Amino acid sequence: MMQFDTAQRISAASGMALIVMLQIQREEVIKTIVLAGLGGMASYLFTLILKFLILYLKKKF
Repeated sequence: MMQFDTAQRISAASGMALIVMLQIQREEVIKTIVLAGLGGMASYLFTLILKFLILYLKKKF
């Protein structure tokens, strides 16, 4: 079994990272950011609605 030293591991990881970065397209990054923002807003609004609904039901009963 071959042993890899630290320099070889860093070199291999850097090469893989470079290839991944070259494959990513700008449109995909923008789409991902927009979708993440929309998902975060939807989650936050759902949490607020659920909070007010629970408070309403507690006051009613």
